[in-house]
Amino acid sequence: MNKIAFVLLSTFALGLALLLPSSAGAKNATLPAHVAAAPLVTVINGNPLQIHVGDDNSFQVFNSLVPGSGQIYPTDATDTADMGWFVRTADTTLYAPNFGEHPSGTATGSIGSYIAFTPVSLSPVSGSGTSADPFRVTVNGTLGTSGLRANQQVLYVNGNNYFTKIFTLSNDGATQTVKIFMGADIYLASSDSGVPFREPTSGSPGGQDCGTPPTYTILLIPQTAADAFSGRGYNTVWGEIGAAQLDDLIDAGCEDNGAALQWNRTLAAGGTTVIQAATSFGEIPAITQFNVSAVNPPSGNPGSNVNVTITGIGFLPATTFTFGAGIAVTNLVIVDNNTATATLVISPTAVPGPRDVVGTQSSTGLTATLVNGFTVLGSTLNNTVAAPTLGVFGMIALLLALLLAGAYAWRRN
Repeated sequence: MNKIAFVLLSTFALGLALLLPSSAGAKNATLPAHVAAAPLVTVINGNPLQIHVGDDNSFQVFNSLVPGSGQIYPTDATDTADMGWFVRTADTTLYAPNFGEHPSGTATGSIGSYIAFTPVSLSPVSGSGTSADPFRVTVNGTLGTSGLRANQQVLYVNGNNYFTKIFTLSNDGATQTVKIFMGADIYLASSDSGVPFREPTSGSPGGQDCGTPPTYTILLIPQTAADAFSGRGYNTVWGEIGAAQLDDLIDAGCEDNGAALQWNRTLAAGGTTVIQAATSFGEIPAITQFNVSAVNPPSGNPGSNVNVTITGIGFLPATTFTFGAGIAVTNLVIVDNNTATATLVISPTAVPGPRDVVGTQSSTGLTATLVNGFTVLGSTLNNTVAAPTLGVFGMIALLLALLLAGAYAWRRN
């Protein structure tokens, strides 16, 4: 199914909505009655991706290889569009981006009622766009009166056809269960029609263009393993998020499609959960085949042995990992496609500071790097504290202090 846009025209005291005829078809974007509360937006001007990040945890993405078409519906939205994070709490409240105030409209009506995230801060772009120093935008917000806080880090490295989102949910209230979603109404290259698709290694849902063979793919990539997925008609995907459960289905055939991921979590009082996901545009990226996303715990002291869990995608039996100078990786066990365990032996002379964690999929030659994935802390383990050097004046001052203390004690006696 294709889409058309509504345009609102005002004539004196009467508002008139006109449906413009178009060969594009029949899906309508509902425009807001006003845009006084439109989300603030920071733009990462990368290459080939230009990523628009809203302070309501929404997105629009442009790909320089497909000039002029936003890759999220509404495709002509130059601010943010129908893609973002959602949180469903146990009391059935859904928190979502402020779609109702997006200036270019929205087609997310099937979600039903929701409460928009309350923006707290939106950072400018930092970083240089390299793998060691990615472009970065930080979004902070709260979720009504739920006691939950959301922090999002959006990262992009120039040259990649994907960007990464790290979504952290913190609980300042009592223990509660939540469902976290990432969803999008995808617009494949220059067409709103696509064939729903799921990449088998990473389990990434999305869509491909309707060509034979397809030449363009959009994927939501669960770098933190997801509990459910959906790749179906856009209205169906929004309806599943609204009903608080994705159906683990991928439709067949060419349609106006969307995609979503779901993570189920229980947050203790004072607890946090971290979800990492990427979104790709064009070719299927190598990170869907192999990627290192996290190490837990993420740090250790010199002279210690640390048992760690490594998570990611595509951990085949012959996968190996390195943690940089001064750290030996022992007792490595590949538990499954997404998990490995190991014991890190940190040298007593290891220099404190961050280390890149590099994985190698030996059978394919693929490598993946988690920048600053593990940190060697400063420590007193196996270190001796040197006696202070007093010098000549220091020794004289010490002797005078001792003499005065002795004289004081003699007088008291």
